Amino acid sequence: MAIKSIDLAWISTKDMQKAKTFFADKLGLEITSDSPEYGWLEFCGTDGGASLGVGQDSEESDLKAGQNAVITFTVENIEKTKADLIAKGVTIVGDIIEVPGHVKLLYIKDEDGNLFHLAQPLEEQHAKGCC
Repeated sequence: MAIKSIDLAWISTKDMQKAKTFFADKLGLEITSDSPEYGWLEFCGTDGGASLGVGQDSEESDLKAGQNAVITFTVENIEKTKADLIAKGVTIVGDIIEVPGHVKLLYIKDEDGNLFHLAQPLEEQHAKGCC
């Protein structure tokens, strides 16, 4: 198992439209993904670099608006990585989630309880990074 890159950090928001207006209109970030059905937006700067994700805050999530930023580690094979991490005693949170045609995701925790995302991109644009 190897982490390929760190391409995304994301936050939660209470209001997706206000977040969209803030990051796109006020800060001038480019919208690279807008998936209202999944409560998700992604932005990047004009010169590329890592992406900023914005997810809809929900009652089911421990990640509340104003209280988090989640670092995402990109992996090549999330199922193999999960098995490797379990063997190493890493705390896995939940199951692998797939957004069809986009990404497979898995939460892990470090020893302090900080959450991290593992992500296996499923489409070429995201495999190359922002923009």
